[in-house]
Amino acid sequence: MTDGPLSGVRVLDMGHDWACPHAARLLADFGAEVIKVEYLSRVDGMRGGNKVNAAYNRHPRFFQLHRNKLSVTLDLRKPNERDIFKDLARISDVVMENSRPGVMDRLGLGYDTLKALKPDIILLSMSAFGRTGPDHAYAGYGGTIEAISGIQSLTAYSRDEMPKRIREMDVTNGIFGACAVLTALVHRQHTGRGAWIDLSEMEAATSGLIGEHFLEMAINGTTSLPIGNRHRNAAPHGCYRCAGEDRWIVLTVQSQTEWERLCGIIGRPDLTHDPRFSSPSGRMRHQQGIDEVITAWTSNQKSEEAMRRLQEAGIASGFVADARDLCDDPHLTARQWIQTINGGNAARFPGFPFRMKEGGGHLRRRGPDLGEDNNVILRQLLDRADTLTWTDDEIGTAFDPA
Repeated sequence: MTDGPLSGVRVLDMGHDWACPHAARLLADFGAEVIKVEYLSRVDGMRGGNKVNAAYNRHPRFFQLHRNKLSVTLDLRKPNERDIFKDLARISDVVMENSRPGVMDRLGLGYDTLKALKPDIILLSMSAFGRTGPDHAYAGYGGTIEAISGIQSLTAYSRDEMPKRIREMDVTNGIFGACAVLTALVHRQHTGRGAWIDLSEMEAATSGLIGEHFLEMAINGTTSLPIGNRHRNAAPHGCYRCAGEDRWIVLTVQSQTEWERLCGIIGRPDLTHDPRFSSPSGRMRHQQGIDEVITAWTSNQKSEEAMRRLQEAGIASGFVADARDLCDDPHLTARQWIQTINGGNAARFPGFPFRMKEGGGHLRRRGPDLGEDNNVILRQLLDRADTLTWTDDEIGTAFDPA
């Protein structure tokens, strides 16, 4: 147990890949004891597809996504190991899974069974399309959810270009999942009752990310079109190439004063007298020409220096940071966002989206080795004499042929 705000909450994480494990990791970061239930015949895809020299225990993305968790290996098709899971469920608060609807029931571990084991248990089921409706039987992942939810219709640089993937559905749905569990925990505090949360990742993405576009159609009868990096009501507004390889800066101008300051910075004060750009509506109509002028200046500027000059002039701006930039960012460093395990000198990890005055999150361990905590869970937590062992031949990956 830890001193975090979720200390005393035990979670069984049955999720695979990204969205559900991300939800569980958010809970682990703030003190919940999260036990990742791993299936040897098809280990989590975040462990990679290489078994040579136990490479599945060395994947950085697994270290990050499953930090602060324990690992137990259980084949839920085997009666004895299914009984171990049931023993864990009896002493747990939350079970999280992202299988297709019906899988948990076929394993003999549906909500009715879990509720019989622990009357106030909370089950979070994160499937692509929910457990009801015409698409409930289909599997899905971020790419399909982006397309079917309608989000991808907005993610192109213009209405004439092909949509681009944003690749963030698992992250955002993980946040929705964590929030759903927290809501159920608060509900249980007030009522003493558990819950079965049926979270359709497609519906969560739609309502959570593009609900205003559906309202626009319902109220105004108009359809949103992709506008890339531009803005409906501000110009110039965009992302501009800077000096160096793949270096960029974003900026936005939202008033006449800001426009005049921008013209001075880029060495084109004459544009303030150009009738085409003398009003917001004019600048909106002539954005292409403005973008060309700005790019002529930014392409000869270092992105960080250009950002500082613009910000000092009161113009909202930021350089586009890559992973290396974020690791060395002075603001994130000052905020202690980059963290190491227990403050040591080992690998650095992204920190937490917020900090609490008391009992905030902290890093206790990286993602565990496969089955690293089998003995601790069996002996200390369950007081069982069982032994969970395996050979390398029993291990399969998510990338093996079906």
